[in-house]
Amino acid sequence: MSPATEISNRDLINVRLRFLDLLKSFFQDEPDAERMSRWRGIFAALCRERINTQLDTAIRQLADILRKKELQELKNEHYELFVDPYSEFLLPLNAANYLDGKSFGPSLVNFRELLKQAQLVKIEGFTDSEDTILVMLDTLISMIEEEKQGSESAPALQKNLLQNFLSPFVNRLEERVKTNKKADFYKNCIVFLKEYIELEHNLIVNN
Repeated sequence: MSPATEISNRDLINVRLRFLDLLKSFFQDEPDAERMSRWRGIFAALCRERINTQLDTAIRQLADILRKKELQELKNEHYELFVDPYSEFLLPLNAANYLDGKSFGPSLVNFRELLKQAQLVKIEGFTDSEDTILVMLDTLISMIEEEKQGSESAPALQKNLLQNFLSPFVNRLEERVKTNKKADFYKNCIVFLKEYIELEHNLIVNN
C-alpha cells in the first residue's frame, strides 16, 4: 500500500475497501479452511508492503500466527470468544456495551440517527443490533462507495462514524481482549482492526 500522495484517489478507495472486506472476514462466522488459506496468502503478501510502523507490526504478527496455528485452534478461539454464553472470555461485538456499559444506550440511538443521515437501513430479517462491528464496517464500506461515486456528504459521514463510534469502540474492544492469553489469533485480529481504523480516522481528519 503506497502513501495516498502516490496513488490516485480512486485507487486509494479501492485499497480501503479491500482492507475493510478483510477485517469483516474475521468476525462473520467460524473460520473454515478456505478462509484460513486466504488469510495466509493475504498476510504473506502484506508483509512485503510498508504502510506504517503500527500496522506493519500487526500484519507481521498475524502472518506469523497464521503460519503456526491449526484451523481447529482458530475455531476454538472463535467459539470461546464469540459463541459460548458461559465463557469467561465472551466478547460482545456491539459498541454500546463498551461506550455505554449496556447493550442498548445513547450511542446506539445516535448510531441509528447516523444511519438515517446516510440513508442506510438494516436488512429485513437481520436480528443483531445495528451497532455490531459487522454493521459498522458495512456502514463505512457503504459510505466509501458513496464517496467513490462523488458524494460530497460521504467524507463528513465517515468522520462522524469513525470519530464518534468506530474508533472509541475498537479501542475499548482491544483493551478488553488484550489480557486474554488464550485468544492469540483474535486478539491480534482486533489489534490489526484497531490500527487500521486509526489509519482511516487519520486519513479522514487530515483531508
